[in-house]
Amino acid sequence: MKKWRYASGQLGLTLVSESFGTYLAFFYLEKLGLSAAFYALARTVYAFWDAINDPLFGHLSDRTKTRLGRRRPWLLVGVPLFLLFYLLVFWVPDWARSPQVLPYYFAVGIVLYETMATVVWTNYGALFPEMFRGLSERAGAAALKRGTELFGFILGIAVAPLVYAQVGFLGMALLFAALAFLAFLYFVPGIQEDPKSESSLGLRESFRLVLANRAFWVVALVGLLFEFGRTVIQTGMAFYAKHSLGLPEAATTFLFAAVFLVALPSVFLWGRLAGALGGKRAWRLAHLFMGLAALLLFLPQSLIPAILVGALVGVGF
Repeated sequence: MKKWRYASGQLGLTLVSESFGTYLAFFYLEKLGLSAAFYALARTVYAFWDAINDPLFGHLSDRTKTRLGRRRPWLLVGVPLFLLFYLLVFWVPDWARSPQVLPYYFAVGIVLYETMATVVWTNYGALFPEMFRGLSERAGAAALKRGTELFGFILGIAVAPLVYAQVGFLGMALLFAALAFLAFLYFVPGIQEDPKSESSLGLRESFRLVLANRAFWVVALVGLLFEFGRTVIQTGMAFYAKHSLGLPEAATTFLFAAVFLVALPSVFLWGRLAGALGGKRAWRLAHLFMGLAALLLFLPQSLIPAILVGALVGVGF
């Protein structure tokens, strides 16, 4: 039961975060006419704030001492605000749609959303080693969490175009926020904290140790490049379907479905290759395969060829 409660939190986080990250650009640039230059500027500020506030809120959470524990107060406040700001990003009233107001509404909205997203993600992640102590228990919890995460990916990325094509982006946000709220409602009562688990390092010392670790820079750089490529594909797919392929908005679902339907069984393929070639070589091969497959997206002119290329991308996804 504890594992299921924790995994339900992952579902709520993934559903909201992936629908936000994948379709934010399409909504503001395509539907509302926001300047692409201002969108890029605001997202750059967003990224820098994200880089700063992750360790900041992690440090503050570690130092929190209340009768409710350390993580629970942050989550009780953070989850409702996280969902509220998610809704506000997709609920743009008429007075905020003018060219003079929209850029500022967008910038303030995404910064507020990102702040609460960090609060919730940071405290949710910090609970994992406190709630699950043994290796076998952690393995089981991680597998279940990965399952709900994949379900969140499918709903928040692949199913979303079918939803907003029928009920609009605000309708999509209301539906996903409601589903996420139910998931969090199941997760929060199951929180179990270890009062003895407390970091002895200060914020400055933690930064010093991390930044002095060469392995951190290698992994961070590779992760950055991979996430950049993945984000470009995810964010650009709705534009690609509409402008390159001339398809209706709902057709984006079929492109993402091809990716995920192939990605799921491909996990077993890469698991076998990791056993035969070693984890590092298999990891590199997966990145290379996905990158080469993504280049083929330039070729299709209709839905079926694009679905086939999407399936190839899914092998390395």
